[in-house]
Amino acid sequence: MQASESGTPGDPSHELMQPRLDRAGITWLLVVVAGLCWWAAFPPLDVWPLVVISALAVIRAATGARSTLLLLLSAWVVFTLVWLWIQRWTMSVSAPGYPVFAVYLGFYTVLSAWMFRRFGRDPIIGGWPMAIVAPLVIVAVECLRGLVVFGGYPWYYSGHPLIHWPLLVQAADLVGSWWGSILVFSVAGLLFDLLSQERRSTGSLITVCLLLAGSIGYGAWRLGQHDVFVPGPRIVAIQTNLPQDNKVSWSWAAQQQDVPRFIEMTRQAVEAEQPDLVVWPETMAPGLGFESPTTEFIRGAGGGFDYLFHWPQSITAIARLLDVSMLVGSPTWLDLELVEEDGTRRLEAIHRYNSAVLVGPEGGIDRYDKIVLTPFGEYLPYVEHWPWLEDKVMAFGAAGMTFDLNRGDSYDPLELGGVGASPVVLATPICFEDTIAPLCRQLVYPDGVKQADLLVNLSNDGWFGDHGPARMAHAMAARFRCIENRVPLLRAVNTGQTALFDSCGRRVASLPIQVRGWLPVEPALDSRSTIYGAYIGDAVAWCMFVLAGMLLVWTWRPNGARRE
Repeated sequence: MQASESGTPGDPSHELMQPRLDRAGITWLLVVVAGLCWWAAFPPLDVWPLVVISALAVIRAATGARSTLLLLLSAWVVFTLVWLWIQRWTMSVSAPGYPVFAVYLGFYTVLSAWMFRRFGRDPIIGGWPMAIVAPLVIVAVECLRGLVVFGGYPWYYSGHPLIHWPLLVQAADLVGSWWGSILVFSVAGLLFDLLSQERRSTGSLITVCLLLAGSIGYGAWRLGQHDVFVPGPRIVAIQTNLPQDNKVSWSWAAQQQDVPRFIEMTRQAVEAEQPDLVVWPETMAPGLGFESPTTEFIRGAGGGFDYLFHWPQSITAIARLLDVSMLVGSPTWLDLELVEEDGTRRLEAIHRYNSAVLVGPEGGIDRYDKIVLTPFGEYLPYVEHWPWLEDKVMAFGAAGMTFDLNRGDSYDPLELGGVGASPVVLATPICFEDTIAPLCRQLVYPDGVKQADLLVNLSNDGWFGDHGPARMAHAMAARFRCIENRVPLLRAVNTGQTALFDSCGRRVASLPIQVRGWLPVEPALDSRSTIYGAYIGDAVAWCMFVLAGMLLVWTWRPNGARRE
């Protein structure tokens, strides 16, 4: 028998290169289903299994769309609308930036769909099990969004909803939170192959069975290790519920009403709970910080600047009076100078930090300065290198806000003394730093050795306004840091969610959002170290990112993916 030419009906690759094409309405319907299921898998609904249906619908739409243009248009329109709804809280932060942000985030679904289509139409890659191809694509795209572009936006990963079934995601201590996305899209890839009656479904079935068996077995083992825990310090987290965000100035008159209330809550909590540590949220200690050189400079400047060290001194005094350590969020200004201009005197600082300050009952001070500033909230990615351009962008999109913070340069943890025979070591990521896996890994495992016993996140989620789902999504992403590093996480958040999560990512205790109160906890400290923390970090995600890029380039070879 004479061999047929490539691409002719006699060639097995012909069937791969000529997929059945859907009508336009079917493509739109599939993308709409994907968008709705993806939204419903996250807060406030938290119907986490729907994230698999969303992934399946995207893959099906990508491979069956009548044209690439139709696919990309439908994906961008639908997911931009979904992001507009999810991220509507950003409207109060930057009205012009709100739609731009949604359009930008919608691009990543477009990129995923295009890659599914391109790989699926390649004569060779199209024959691979979709349970292997699909997670490769999604991890590469989420790596691009979460670690690369604009400093990264590591929220709303496809695997994050699986935190509600901790058994499946304990392997995050091996490869990171990417494990959840790998599972979601592997299962979706299997379903796609089964529904498509593809010969490759056997390979997908084997892949998913191995992944699920490994996840369940490993998860059961990790969750069953009870002899690794020791009691930690007794801590009270104060939820201040101050209705402000990082762009609204806090007047002296308002401070005189708010801060004494925080101090009174602290006094009541210490009397009731007898804690070793009290934690206030981010930026709840106004002034210019606790450092002695700063205080002395302000004293010497005179001229009515004393109010700038009033609250740091008050907090130091209450810690001494109550005989308790306090961890508070505060600005820190260093290297001050007095500027006189047009008859007006003001203080300027060469270095300004967003800090977590540990105040000991004997008056000792230690602090951590925020290292990763919030993109578009505390700095403008890329644009920051051109001040004149930054000023113009700020005037247009964020009038009234100032981006004048410096980045911290020390990963050193803070030591809480007076608890047992040895101090408890605290890693204190600030604001959305608890969603940044590489940073938290560096805080807990500097030089590859586990040093921190506990993650304590100080955050001010007041800029979410009344949008509760964004607060829940913040906590959802942060919970994976517990598993990756095998440390409990206490979050002290201005407007909530103040909560304690154990080293397996499970919620132990929490306060309702947008109420004032305190949360007493006693976290169980975990003696285990992790492969993710001590050795490989996000190497698996980076390898998948590079491999997907190489395969994408390879599809442009002669006789590669069919062009439309």
